[in-house]
Amino acid sequence: MVLCAFLAALRWPSLGFVAVHRGMGSGDSRVTAGAALRGTLNGSSAKVDGELGALAPGLLGALGLACAALAGARGRAGGSVALQATRTQWYRKVKRISGDRAIFDVVVPKPMGVKLERIPDFKKGGWLGVGISEVVAGGSADELNKRVCVTEEDSGMWILEGDRVIAIDGEDTKDATIEECVAIVQKGETDAVRLTLCRNTRKGPIKVIMMPGGEQATVRRSSRLSAAAEYAFGKELKYGCIDGWCGTCWHRERTTDGIFKPCCDVLTGDWDNVMPLVLTPKPERAGDSTLLKPRGVSDND
Repeated sequence: MVLCAFLAALRWPSLGFVAVHRGMGSGDSRVTAGAALRGTLNGSSAKVDGELGALAPGLLGALGLACAALAGARGRAGGSVALQATRTQWYRKVKRISGDRAIFDVVVPKPMGVKLERIPDFKKGGWLGVGISEVVAGGSADELNKRVCVTEEDSGMWILEGDRVIAIDGEDTKDATIEECVAIVQKGETDAVRLTLCRNTRKGPIKVIMMPGGEQATVRRSSRLSAAAEYAFGKELKYGCIDGWCGTCWHRERTTDGIFKPCCDVLTGDWDNVMPLVLTPKPERAGDSTLLKPRGVSDND
């Protein structure tokens, strides 16, 4: 989808908001590294109208193929080891509503470090409110995402590009403009903001996290895992096979213990993006002519 025309841009540095007046559509690829977002629902009976416009972010982060040489490493920030959340525990963090959507709350310290955009209603025309278009690297929201998704020091939820902001500090924002959302944050007297977010769990983007380094990439559906690695390394990467049979690029997903193969896997609607996709190198074979010296790559490459 082509984004709606850019209308204006306003910045409130003290709030951590970068408000951009334009639509968030499925063709948007403007998402930077470390993006993440959190939300909080005040009132479980809140009605969310319309479909959540899924922000299709750009491919970021690193999917380190050379990490296979470090097989088995599962480092955590600061050397701490936290209990891993199960799939059920992740699902219990949100309230499910119709249309494969989930509602949840997050509390983010000021300045939040997120960018907002208006969400277009492609079915009826007009707008569906305001959503998160980017989590700024190094900001409060980004740090919160790391604690929840990478180290699991925080048991709450996290923020993802494409999340719709339906309430701020308990005040309904389903039909609010960006200026109205900023005004609500400005009048808050606390040092943190409670966001209530709504996420499309089957059409929205997926947060991919590569361990042991914890590099993050927000990836649109139907994207190949290999694309994130190529973005990180800044060049085309070659693989020893095209269907994962060689086993040298295999990764294990932290929550499901499933096998993912960067050389050929495509991220589909099967993944519920309430959970981040956390991958650790677990090659079945190391060395040979695939990972460390893939076919078609000379010693000079």
